[in-house]
Amino acid sequence: MPTAPFSPPSGVTALAEPPAEARPWWRPHAIALAAMAAVLSVLTWQVIVYGPLTALDWPVHEAADANQPTGWSMALSVLVARLGQRAVTIPLMLLAAGWCAWKLRSARPVVAVVVSLGSLYVLGYGLKYAVGRTPPRTEMDAVFMPGFVSYPSGHAANAALTYAFIAVLLWGASGWRPDRRLLRIGLAVSAVPTAAVGVLMVSLDYHWLSEIPTGWLLGYVVLGIGRLALGPPRPAAPGGSGPPGTDGDERAAAG
Repeated sequence: MPTAPFSPPSGVTALAEPPAEARPWWRPHAIALAAMAAVLSVLTWQVIVYGPLTALDWPVHEAADANQPTGWSMALSVLVARLGQRAVTIPLMLLAAGWCAWKLRSARPVVAVVVSLGSLYVLGYGLKYAVGRTPPRTEMDAVFMPGFVSYPSGHAANAALTYAFIAVLLWGASGWRPDRRLLRIGLAVSAVPTAAVGVLMVSLDYHWLSEIPTGWLLGYVVLGIGRLALGPPRPAAPGGSGPPGTDGDERAAAG
């Protein structure tokens, strides 16, 4: 026997799902940030206890050590690896942030970059000194060694943060011209120097293999902090993909 649809008693208002625009804009970014931080914590523990994450570290080191580039290939490798040096990444981030701040008439981009750089310094060196891992060239894989700061790779973290954050500053939901399509392209392009730096840190025998993904993850954790510092979404650019107010940089609450 069919039943009549339920309707609330007179004077009682039905509860409805809050509209998407009424939900806190920062929630998905904060959740992603917390998830990445949790994964980084687990991976750090794996390194400390020599878990499965480190299984390939020694074989890869031996292969890299026996096949070091020479001549022009060495010079080119070192040049590309410098894309992860702070002498390169910090000016690039500040330049992009300054330009966006000028176009938006807002200091938020600069503040977000400064917060990110400060966070990376504190978290990065905090991990380095806490873990105290020796680099491959010592021919010894040990942790809690005073004065050694191999873990995680700072170059990998710098690259992951810098090139993705530039894309977020330009086309993210709180950036200069919010555009989902351009953001996706920018993030894909940012993966190229990020991957190149990671590969070269291992092939030049500067870092253990396990220190590269953890370095990247640290960079994306800091990117998440910077994304929160950028503030709420702006209307999408005319002709950009996504409706006004769309949080177009969902691919990385990190970015």
